[in-house]
Amino acid sequence: MKKKIGLTVLALFIIVLAGVCGYGYHYYTKYVNIATIYPGVKIAGIDVSGMTKEEAQKTVDDYVNTVSEQKVTLQVGKKEKSFLLSDMGLYCTKEDPAKEAWELGRNDGIFKRVVEIRRLEKEGQDLPLSFGVDADKSQKVFKKTAKKFLAKKKDAVIKREDGKFKITPEVNGIDIDFAENADKLIEYIQKEDWDQKEVVFPVDYKTDKAKHTKKELSVIKDVLGTFTTSYYDSPYGRCLNVENGASLINGTLLYPGEEFSVYEAVAPFNSDNGYHLAGSYENGKTVQTYGGGICQVSTTLYNAVLRAELEVTERQPHSMTVHYVELSEDAAISGTEKDLKFKNNLDYPIYIEGKAGDASITFTIYGKEYRDENRSIEFISETTSVRPPGEKIIKDKTMEEGKKKVEENGRTGYSARLWKVIRVDGEEVDRVQINSSSYQSVKKVVRVGTKKKEDKKEAEEKKKEQADKQKQAQEKQTEKTEQKD
Repeated sequence: MKKKIGLTVLALFIIVLAGVCGYGYHYYTKYVNIATIYPGVKIAGIDVSGMTKEEAQKTVDDYVNTVSEQKVTLQVGKKEKSFLLSDMGLYCTKEDPAKEAWELGRNDGIFKRVVEIRRLEKEGQDLPLSFGVDADKSQKVFKKTAKKFLAKKKDAVIKREDGKFKITPEVNGIDIDFAENADKLIEYIQKEDWDQKEVVFPVDYKTDKAKHTKKELSVIKDVLGTFTTSYYDSPYGRCLNVENGASLINGTLLYPGEEFSVYEAVAPFNSDNGYHLAGSYENGKTVQTYGGGICQVSTTLYNAVLRAELEVTERQPHSMTVHYVELSEDAAISGTEKDLKFKNNLDYPIYIEGKAGDASITFTIYGKEYRDENRSIEFISETTSVRPPGEKIIKDKTMEEGKKKVEENGRTGYSARLWKVIRVDGEEVDRVQINSSSYQSVKKVVRVGTKKKEDKKEAEEKKKEQADKQKQAQEKQTEKTEQKD
């Protein structure tokens, strides 16, 4: 009986052993002894299980190519510029990721391998990829792209066109250290934890802020002062000079504390700068010079400045009176000796508009109104003395006695001063002297004939005598000619 039971147990053991061996052989041949990568293995998140080494390597190569086509976006403020990672010479630094994936579960004894294969199947394993770039290519492409962000600072610009102000915003200067930023980008891409996706890279840069901004200029809206004079009876050259001078000043922008010189704005006085010959004062006389008439430009601007109540720092009257403004309302320009200068003494910038045409010139000063609505000003010219021109007689022996010819018209001389009358609600509250002026008198020059009138009979005799002398001279000349012949 015992022998029979033993045989039965042995038989069962043999059967079980055979089953185990058969199953082990089947598992080994189907799951262990295979030429492909074991289940659960990934490379950079890509499932490569069931692939040969060659297939896995191609998959890795395709992935690297895909990563190379990702963009690198550089950011400076709100601006962006891009290039591809391939432009940096991107490459995979892992020597043979497909081989490493294939060798998982193949390096130990059969039992350990089975345990490892079961672990891979259950838990999985992802082999990361690391990347590098070509340093030279990276530096070049970064500089080429980032150079587009560079900017020189520019202040905001204001212009008045078609009766409206147009402001071009300021530009802040941008400076970039290309090498330093490129090194930081390279370091970022070469980190092991880089996700191998599109790169957004905020560039380190330095800002050189513009001094004057659009916001600063946007307050220029109000008319602070305006004035117009006429040149309807001026010669053609003078008209052109007035219009040229207005255009050279038009568009001037003055910030608080800045001073303006009319001479510096309109000089030099030559044809290259748009001027023509026209009359101007010189040593008490009117002479033809390039730029004649420019004083009407400065005078018109002077009166606009007074009405804007800006600070006049330099002003001289003409040597003689002018016809287009009242006494003491003029401002002469004569080289650097006589100039009109004024300062923006306000808290905000001002804009000067100059227009000339249709025989009149107008200057308007715009800014931010700072005066009370119930306050008004008026300018009054006061003559304090008058000096008659007198007369200078020149005796002329070539003119018949009793005849006269006016060579130069005289000019009356004056002394005057200009007052600013300030009113509040229509009532005068103050009167301030703005300037005083002196204009020289010029004598009237008259040429008087002193030649005595000859008797008519005596004149005829002289005439006959001259004719006889002329006839005798001709006869002598004829005799000389005949003798030669």
